[in-house]
Amino acid sequence: MSAEFQSIDDQIKASYQSASQVETQARQLEARIAKIDGAKRYLPSRRYGQPIDIAKIRSNLTLTSLIAQDSAELAHFCGIHPGIRHRMDEEKEARALAAQALQMRTEALRQQNQQRQQQVQQRSQLSPWQRGYGSV
Repeated sequence: MSAEFQSIDDQIKASYQSASQVETQARQLEARIAKIDGAKRYLPSRRYGQPIDIAKIRSNLTLTSLIAQDSAELAHFCGIHPGIRHRMDEEKEARALAAQALQMRTEALRQQNQQRQQQVQQRSQLSPWQRGYGSV
């Protein structure tokens, strides 16, 4: 009988150690992700002894992008496609170029408006007979 109790005791101990190892690994991963600015609040909840659900991490776009921006290694560990980082960099560059183009267009329009305003001001200083028929 003592061998039977020993085996159940061994099973209980092994189960506890397994849960402790899983918990330790999960806490380390949570701590690593929590180091990323703003990522901690997006971590999926879990029960003690349960691993972090990587699928839930991947399904959260905000958390996925935060991880991808922070670390390619962590992104790879979590199964996040490393191309996300490259795509995000490309999108950021495209936004910067669009903003620059908009700024250049705005400056060109500002100069046109300034020229038109000067023309109107010059025409207003002319006498009515010099302005022509349309401005009477």
